Amino acid sequence: MKRRWLRRRLIVAVLALECVLLAAFAAAMEAYLWRSHMHAFNEMVRGRADSLLGQVHDAEDPGDNVAINAAALDLRTNDLWMARDDGGRILAQSAGWSGEVLKSFGSSEAPHDFRAGGKRFRGLVLHGVRQIDAEGSNPGIARPVTIDYAAPLEPVYEAMAQATRFLAIASLAFLLLTAGGLTWLLRRGLEPLEALSQAAAEITPRHPRFLAPPSARSTQELAVLARALESATQRLDEAFVQQQVFVNDAAHELKTAVTIIKSSLQLLTSRPRSTREYAVGLEGCMADCARMEDLVQRMLQLARFEREPGKGVASCDVAEVARDVVTQMQRLAEVRQVGVAVDASESARTALDEDACASLLANLMLNAMQHTPPGGSVTATILTGAIITLEVRDTGRGIAPEDLPHLFERFWRGDSSRARNTGGAGLGLSICKAIVDSCGGEISVSSRPGEGTSVVVRLPSVASPSLIKELSPVS
Repeated sequence: MKRRWLRRRLIVAVLALECVLLAAFAAAMEAYLWRSHMHAFNEMVRGRADSLLGQVHDAEDPGDNVAINAAALDLRTNDLWMARDDGGRILAQSAGWSGEVLKSFGSSEAPHDFRAGGKRFRGLVLHGVRQIDAEGSNPGIARPVTIDYAAPLEPVYEAMAQATRFLAIASLAFLLLTAGGLTWLLRRGLEPLEALSQAAAEITPRHPRFLAPPSARSTQELAVLARALESATQRLDEAFVQQQVFVNDAAHELKTAVTIIKSSLQLLTSRPRSTREYAVGLEGCMADCARMEDLVQRMLQLARFEREPGKGVASCDVAEVARDVVTQMQRLAEVRQVGVAVDASESARTALDEDACASLLANLMLNAMQHTPPGGSVTATILTGAIITLEVRDTGRGIAPEDLPHLFERFWRGDSSRARNTGGAGLGLSICKAIVDSCGGEISVSSRPGEGTSVVVRLPSVASPSLIKELSPVS
């Protein structure tokens, strides 16, 4: 996969946006400058035409011809102009004026552009009347004059070219300064992120704990990520520790079982024995093998439930499964002289398959029966609703308060409630918790010594079987 540099992409994106904005600004500025220059140029041309009109000679009577004092004119040598009277007689004209210029000039009185001699000009037509010898009530002599005047546009183009060069140089300098500033700012701004990534890169299976650097903790945008990484690695570390404890405990349990079998066999073969003694010894070894097999089965069961969380639309009726489990345990209950019963009046479907639900109920019921003395009772009560509540209550010896926090730990046995003589391996409630967690439920235990124990399981309820069948994908 091609690697992408976030810093470089941000710089390029900002500079691209800046180029667009600068181009728009330069275009608007040039349009404004062109408009301002052309307005000033129009006023200059009109002013020069007015000064030409002011050079009309005085006349003593209306019959005199109108003339222009060309020697008194102070006009630009590159300008093109012509002055004529109302009869069309040319009073004066510039050196560059010609009939070709007159054709290109046009007759528009408004300022307009034209080309002459390979150059661009801007010209206008000025119609003026010079009042000569006007005094008091005497209006004087009116002398109509028409002036065609044009000036070259090179000064405007030069000024616009200078403005364009200035804007280009200023924009380039601004872009360079922005690129340098962005590089510095991004380097400084991304330092906490780089420090966070370096700290995260140091996580290894041997050292899974993560401690965010102070710079990441003090950055508002990274503080949430830093806390999430710390929390995740803390849970990972706890999982590693729990897994290590599980392996150690499992190895200890298996070693203990193997040692017992080995000791029994060594004792059995230490001297010649009768057939009866061999039979009794082998029966003990078989019993120890059965306990070891049960331990392995429970370990595999626990691993399976932790590895395979909920399975989509799989569901079962908790009440029906509870009745089946009680039926299967009825013989054991009679041997232990413990009464077992199920209190469930309605169907209660939850998001568990039947095997998982049966394992949950069997472990809870068997655990309660093992710690209930003869004459006691174990009752499974199931209440339906948005949340299915399953309570397994016994009238046994109860559990000490200091033992309650450890009940769901693997291979843990309390001195009074989970002793080895009950036959348990310390995995029953751990399996129950794994099953309940797999479907998003909750499990809790409350107990008082001498008053019995209550295990409450809350499971999510699902739709009826017909609705589940409708929602299931068609094969």
